[in-house]
Amino acid sequence: MKFCTVVDNHSGTSFDSRKMVRRALGPQHHYLSEHGFSLLVETDAGKKILIDAGASEMVFRNNLELLGYRPQDIDLVFITHSHYDHVGGLKYLIENGVPVYTHPKAFSGKKFVAVPDGTQRDISAGDDVVQALGRAKLNLISTPTEISPGVKVSGEIPRSMPFEVETKFFKEENGHIVLDNMTEEMCLMVSSKQGLVILTGCGHPGVVNMVQLAKKQFDKRVYMVAGGFHLSANVPNNERILRTMDALKNFGVERIAPMHCTGFNAQKMLSDRFVNMDMLWSGSEIEI
Repeated sequence: MKFCTVVDNHSGTSFDSRKMVRRALGPQHHYLSEHGFSLLVETDAGKKILIDAGASEMVFRNNLELLGYRPQDIDLVFITHSHYDHVGGLKYLIENGVPVYTHPKAFSGKKFVAVPDGTQRDISAGDDVVQALGRAKLNLISTPTEISPGVKVSGEIPRSMPFEVETKFFKEENGHIVLDNMTEEMCLMVSSKQGLVILTGCGHPGVVNMVQLAKKQFDKRVYMVAGGFHLSANVPNNERILRTMDALKNFGVERIAPMHCTGFNAQKMLSDRFVNMDMLWSGSEIEI
């Protein structure tokens, strides 16, 4: 299998390609970055599956085209959750007939995040995206589901790690703003020759919780975790980062690619513990 980074917070050509990772080639390839996330997976069975769709249609379309893909090439798009930075290109995909897989409550109500000044910022999907869902080939799932050979949506993720708790995110529910524990965010689990590969959107439910669930569902080792690790928040003494690293090591995870919302500090700390760590910016490709 291989996967390509369609959208990440960073882009650039300063890193060389390596045996497993191919970088964008140079200034003629203008891959764009934004605070957003999208991966494209090509499975061993030949299926092309998108995970999320970036923050804006412009960046998403630009990078998808540079990678050599059209919407007609995509078998389906899996939306991990509905925050704006994951659904910007979704309307474009729907208009081109790409089937959408997501949680039944993913787009239910407005979503917010607490900011340092004490207010809450709206981080919901745009109205145009929500309206487009009414015309989508929509598949709603909340339990473990194989959506393609060797590719499984996790279903809702049980929370067992006390250090992986959300306190900054909120949602609109029955006319009130309440804490959002992100039960609708799911991840993708892909079988590869090396072992299981877990692909996350933001990792709000916790990447360790995701790894634990994957091992239970597949009874196989988790070879790699890639995507948003959600470790950028300023946690005292870096406790969540340290405990995440320890747990991933204890679970035997061999390779990681912390992206999007992981944060520079966490990426630096993770690189000190994991020899096999990949920085997958917009336009990067990796083969497993």
